Amino acid sequence: MTKILGICGSPRRNGATEYALKRALEVCETYPDIETDYWTVRGKKIGYCIHCDSCIRNKTMCIIKDDLQELEAKILEADGIIIASPVYDMNITAQLATALNRLRPIYLVYSGHLQNKVGGAITTGGTRYGGEETAKSPIINFFLMHEMLVSGGLGGCYIGGTIWSKDQKEQGAIDDTVGIDSVERFAKGLTEAVIVTKAGREIWDKEKVNLKIDDSKSPLRDH
Repeated sequence: MTKILGICGSPRRNGATEYALKRALEVCETYPDIETDYWTVRGKKIGYCIHCDSCIRNKTMCIIKDDLQELEAKILEADGIIIASPVYDMNITAQLATALNRLRPIYLVYSGHLQNKVGGAITTGGTRYGGEETAKSPIINFFLMHEMLVSGGLGGCYIGGTIWSKDQKEQGAIDDTVGIDSVERFAKGLTEAVIVTKAGREIWDKEKVNLKIDDSKSPLRDH
């Protein structure tokens, strides 16, 4: 089974972001052998990274023990990840930013585990040109930092799904038919990329054994 994880960065219940992300996951599930999972920041206890560098010194996941541990496990199981956020000051939410900060040690503890997996972004804004594209940047940067591949979706999506909610929560997303179309086409493109890259990774993993390639020994990962 191939798994795609949706991470919702909205603290709202029944918001536009939650609706858009769940619609994207429904589209993903129309493909054979695709299983989806969902995680939200809403109601979660997520402490801030305090830059203690314990993760670097000891090569362990974050020493702060809270609700983020369940997200760590879900990310490691996923073949593809969709991260969604409403726009806050042309950026992602504080809750989502905190979660992404805390996931920093993955590249140390599980070196190469996310390499060549696929990620993509959905953002929702209360105004038409209110930072939906700029809010995608920190999400995309998170994927790039973890050596993942980024899918913008099928033609016309460019860098992911985008919803203009007019700050009407779920109903606003439903009413934005153009935005929902971008979310659905994004989900299709990402799912196809996940299927292709998973097949390619399996072939490459076997080939690396024959070629005696050990990516985990890269000096760039040895911090």
